[in-house]
Amino acid sequence: MPKRNKIEMQGLVERICTMYFNEKMTHKEITDTLKAEGYDISKSGVGRTLVDQAAQMKAYKDSAKKAVAIVSELGKNPGLDIAEASVQLVQAKLLEEVNKFENFSTISPEELLKAVVRNTDAQTKIARVKLEYERGYKKGLFEAAKTVADEGKKAGWSDERIEFVKSKIMGLKVTYDEKPSD
Repeated sequence: MPKRNKIEMQGLVERICTMYFNEKMTHKEITDTLKAEGYDISKSGVGRTLVDQAAQMKAYKDSAKKAVAIVSELGKNPGLDIAEASVQLVQAKLLEEVNKFENFSTISPEELLKAVVRNTDAQTKIARVKLEYERGYKKGLFEAAKTVADEGKKAGWSDERIEFVKSKIMGLKVTYDEKPSD
C-alpha cells in the first residue's frame, strides 16, 4: 500500500475539497485556515490534494460516460451484454497491468494471473449462457411462427395476412419450415 500524505493522515481531504469547490476558497486561504486550527499542512500539499481529487473525479466521470454509452448502445434489453462489456473492460485493465510486467505497483503477479483466470472464466460463462439463450430463443421463435401459421390457416387467413401477423408479433419475417440452427 502506498504511503499516505499528511493531509490524508489528518483526514482533511474531504474538508479541503469542500472549502475549495463549495466555499470557493483559494489554496492560501485553505492553508491559512487549517494552520490556524493547528493542522500541519502546506499550500503545495493542498494543491496536490486538489489535483489528485480532480483526477479521481475525471476518472469517475469517464467511467460513468463509458457505462452510459454501453447501456445506450445495448438498447432496452441489455441482458448479458452489460456483463460481457464489463468483463471486457476488466480484461483491458488487466492487460494494461500485464504490459507493465516488470513493475507490479498495484497488484502482485500471482494476484494478476488469478484475476486473468477469473475474468476468462467469466467470459466463458457469459458466452455459454448467451449461446443457450440464443438457441432457446430461436427455437421458441420458430415454434411461434409455426403456431401462427397453423392457427391462421385454420381461421382461413391468406398467406399474406399470416406473414403480416407474424411480422407484427415477432418483429421478424420468419417462415415456419426453416429449422433453427444449433
